[in-house]
Order: sequence, then C-alpha cells, then structure tokens
Amino acid sequence: MAQIHNPATDTRVARSLDKAQAQSHRNPKTIQRARTLDELEAQFTAIETRAKALVASAGAELSNTSPTAGSWSAIECLQHLNISADAYFPIWQQIIANAGPRKAGMNAPYRTDFWGRLLSWILEPPPRIRSKTPVPFEPIVRGTIESVLSGFLERQQRIVAALDRCRGRAIDQVRMASPADPRIRYSIWSSFLIVAAHQRRHLSQAEQAVLTLRNVKQPSA
Repeated sequence: MAQIHNPATDTRVARSLDKAQAQSHRNPKTIQRARTLDELEAQFTAIETRAKALVASAGAELSNTSPTAGSWSAIECLQHLNISADAYFPIWQQIIANAGPRKAGMNAPYRTDFWGRLLSWILEPPPRIRSKTPVPFEPIVRGTIESVLSGFLERQQRIVAALDRCRGRAIDQVRMASPADPRIRYSIWSSFLIVAAHQRRHLSQAEQAVLTLRNVKQPSA
C-alpha cells in the first residue's frame, strides 16, 4: 500500500489507474467498484456469505493451518480483517455525524477520490502490490475458527449499520485519515470501498490457503 502522498505523481498515477481499470472492466471476473450505498451493502453481504462458506467447507484443521512457512492461515486472514475493521469503527462513529445532507438523489452515485480509487484498485484481488502488514494489524489468533468467524460476521453487521447511518449524507465530501497511515486522507465513502477491497483480498488469500492445503493432502494421481 502506498504510504506517502506525493502530489507530483498524482496525475501520472491516476492516468495509469484509469487505463488499468478500463481493462479490468472488460474482465467479467473483476469486481466492479461500488457506486452507491446499495451496491456497497450488497458487496459486504456477499463477502459475509463467502466467509461462512469457506469456514463450513474447510473445517477447523484446514482453517488453522498455514499452507507454507511464514504465510497466513485462513483463521489468521479473518482475524486480520477483524483487527482492521476495529480500527475504522471509532472513526466512522465520529466522522459520519459530521457529514452534511447530500444534495444529490438518495441513491445517486458517489464520487470516489484519488486515494479511494488507487487503494481500492491496489487491494482488489489478485494483489497488484504487496506490502508488509503494520505490526498493530498483524493477526494474533485467540479462540477457535468458529469464534473468529462469529466475530467477523458481527463486524460485517456493524459495517452495514455504519452504511445505513450514511444515507442522505454527503460522505464523499468529508475526509478522514487512514487508520493504517494518518498521512493518507480519503473520504468516508472511499474508506468503505477500501475496506471492501481489503476484505476481498484477504478472503481470497484464505481461500487459496485452504485450496493449497487440500492439494497437498490429496495429490493428483
């Protein structure tokens, strides 16, 4: 993830991003960036469904096992997402209330700013840029896969509740600091896009970890 804002590179990066996104729109497997609160809520619901299906299929053994040394297990991926969500909740609690009424229609598309476009594109799987996870966001698993999943699902409901508080508010006009790097600032709207892309990234990582383990346990003939 980019760490330092450099205005001199904004235009160049934005042009590259536009080109890459135009190419991705032609790929039906690519998740399209949400434009409305309804679309975004549907994405978080889909992520919740994927997480439940993954754990139900993998079971405790595969969920708790790392496929290779130094890589994360499925439970660690989910725990990382729980930690990451917890960093956003107090910010949303305070800043959503600061957003004034929205002049556009209730479900009109929101404007995504530079950092929202860039970070959501970088985070969307397959990963385009890999970066070291900041220490406060590294997963420390306590409890079973069932308890970690339960915590994840509870946080998904809190995210959807935060989205509901955004309805009728100009959340694309109010900026906030990134919990991972306060030097980076983006709109409330962009923060939700970034969280959704980040969740899909690590859920995909968890699914790949389980698939790798299955292939090891059941090698092809």
